[in-house]
Amino acid sequence: MSFRTLSAAAAFAFAAFPATAQEIPIASAPIEMVADLAEVLGRAHAVRTICNGDNDSTWRNYMLNLMAIEAPSGARRAALTDAFNRGYRGQNRETASCTDQMPVVEAGIARRGRELADAIARSYLN
Repeated sequence: MSFRTLSAAAAFAFAAFPATAQEIPIASAPIEMVADLAEVLGRAHAVRTICNGDNDSTWRNYMLNLMAIEAPSGARRAALTDAFNRGYRGQNRETASCTDQMPVVEAGIARRGRELADAIARSYLN
């Protein structure tokens, strides 16, 4: 799986539901699940910046979108920011430079992100 697959899964998992006339509030997914996804996004962002430079904000932008939906402010937002940064730092410690192994690293991150995005999407249905 590629980062594109992960991004599509995340986008579908966190797409806004259509509003009704009564504007029923939508419950948030469990913080543990969303924080795990935030950490994976941090890892993906690290891989991108390691190989493409600091100007590649692809995964950081997905994280910002995730926070806008799941944690627009407060302690929940801080927890997601911490998780993203933890993932970024962890991946940077594990991967010091862009090598021919990056497709393998990318595939592992994408698989985990897909699993998390699917689980989060299912949590909205329960």
